[in-house]
Amino acid sequence: MRQLLVIAILLFAGGIAAAQPAEPAPPPPDPQAQFDAAFAAMTRGDFAGAVVGFRAVAAAATDPELRGAARQLGRLAEDFARRGGRLSFGDTQDDAPGSAGKPPGTTGVAAVSEDDERDGGRASFVVTTTLAALYSGVVLIDLADIDDVRIGTLAVMGSTAAGLVGALYGTRGRTMTGGMADAWSLGMMVGAGNALLLSGPFGLFDSTTNTSEKIQSFVLASTWGVASAGLLVAEHYRPTRAQVSVTTTVSAMGLASTLLSLAIVQPDDLDGDVFLSLTAAGLDVSLGVGAFFAGKLDWSLSRARYVGLSAFLGGLAGVGTSLLVFANGSGESDGDNIARLAAGITLTGLWGGFALGTYLTRDMPPHARFRQRADSPPMVTPTVIRDAPGVAVVGAF
Repeated sequence: MRQLLVIAILLFAGGIAAAQPAEPAPPPPDPQAQFDAAFAAMTRGDFAGAVVGFRAVAAAATDPELRGAARQLGRLAEDFARRGGRLSFGDTQDDAPGSAGKPPGTTGVAAVSEDDERDGGRASFVVTTTLAALYSGVVLIDLADIDDVRIGTLAVMGSTAAGLVGALYGTRGRTMTGGMADAWSLGMMVGAGNALLLSGPFGLFDSTTNTSEKIQSFVLASTWGVASAGLLVAEHYRPTRAQVSVTTTVSAMGLASTLLSLAIVQPDDLDGDVFLSLTAAGLDVSLGVGAFFAGKLDWSLSRARYVGLSAFLGGLAGVGTSLLVFANGSGESDGDNIARLAAGITLTGLWGGFALGTYLTRDMPPHARFRQRADSPPMVTPTVIRDAPGVAVVGAF
């Protein structure tokens, strides 16, 4: 009787189990969804996860195009996982701000310097142009012989406002990198310097009438003209701010070297106009040499400024040394020789400081534009070609 009861219980339990609906089998994974997930993993820099996903799609997909794409992207992900590739949304560098300490496969920070951005120099250009426009208003008062204070004030305010508005609207939507803006400023300084130096040789001081108007007009025209020429050259070559800074430093050193060399040589019967012409020539020649030299450099702006400071301190050290050594001269008979020695010491200190600064800063990282090296690991960046998503390989091969 007990055995019959156990059998009945078992039969009843089996009937209940048979009456329960069977668990439905999970649907097979969608190959397209797997492909999208693997692609998302790759764009995150998870190359190992992308390899697994693309392999699964290549094994299960029936669409030949999807299967082929999964195979090729899987090979690419596997290669970059093996070689330690990293993801980049642009040109990234390990030493770019904000990317320090990030492991391979993570998104870096774009290593495009702000001054290389399309409008990186717009603010600097606007400021420089506004100040130049203010000076133009002052010249306008002299040229127009304005004696009324109110009219003169309106002239200066109007020219300043015109410069500000013109610079703002003239650069809106246009390319104005930091290097271009600095070239504009350098052109203004060189133009004004040349005009002041050459006013005498050009005979602008000979006339006793309208001398001020002639000189001011010449300086103003030269300032705007050379600045415009510098901007056009910079727009064509697109120098970095560091390259323009080096050009400025070499130009100033060339001007100083011309004056110091004349102090060393002390030519007899040197006419004043010849002296001014030689000084202007030294400025212009050194400007050309500096531009050519700077165009070969990959320096960062920090390095260029350190080297410029080093050159200044070297010249200052030369002047200080000359004062310490020759403060108590032997007499007027030795004055010329002392001047020659002092000029020679200063000239040596100037160029020695430049050379020393260049050497001591040799290990500084280059400008962001030049940081891609041959030993840099390859990078993958998402891209879209003809509305189709994909990836691009960035690096030196």
